[in-house]
Amino acid sequence: MLDPNYIRAESRSFSLLEKYGIVPPDFDIKDLAFVMGIEVAHGGISDADAWLVRCDDGKGIIRLSSSITEGVRERFSIAHELGHWELHPDTKQGYLCTGKNLRDYGRSPEEAEANWFAATLLMPRFLIPDLILKRDPDFAFIRNLAKDFRTSLTAAARRFVELSKQPVVLVSSSNNQVDWIARSKSAGYYFVQPGNMVPQYSLTAEAVAASRSESPMEKMDDPHIWFPDLNFSEDSELFESVRYSTELDNALTLLWILA
Repeated sequence: MLDPNYIRAESRSFSLLEKYGIVPPDFDIKDLAFVMGIEVAHGGISDADAWLVRCDDGKGIIRLSSSITEGVRERFSIAHELGHWELHPDTKQGYLCTGKNLRDYGRSPEEAEANWFAATLLMPRFLIPDLILKRDPDFAFIRNLAKDFRTSLTAAARRFVELSKQPVVLVSSSNNQVDWIARSKSAGYYFVQPGNMVPQYSLTAEAVAASRSESPMEKMDDPHIWFPDLNFSEDSELFESVRYSTELDNALTLLWILA
């Protein structure tokens, strides 16, 4: 299986913004779809959040589940399908995307690319000041970032982490198993293996067991809880923060390493 091509996905999203003279974050995603020849409709699907169909006349239809009523969720779903439209024209004619697909940055390269296209379309790098990227990581700030750019918390968290000047790792897990991770450049050698179980004595495991929706940044007793194979000095510190969705059984974990 090929790795996702995130550089290509971001390049295509930037080209689209440039082509139509769009200035995020205040733009109507449905208007963008319209000028691209894609109709957006609601209802008619029950087993997915969104469905993209390419028509014989070169136009397309994005159909959204009637359960999608939130502006942010609708916006990201449409942007995700536009990513498939731009990036995967020859793979197949229809993409049926579930809520899990819209959070997938690990298992499926096509879904990961479509998600990254959506995140960079809605949160382009040139609109994120360096001052923001030097901030200490926390979900309260990231939630405000997601609100400002009208995107999902997952997309905003991943975007912030990968651009952050701090040594920070984002871990997405479900069923107490790691699905995917993202890292800032300065956290390049801090790696959590997708497929591994969430560490038993981590704040994440504790939050999931207690069905606690959010756990603020907390200093952990030992950095080896998450990184057992690395050597840390006595002065090294690991801070952990968790955002857990009981509805989706999905946890987002911020790991901030001061070594």
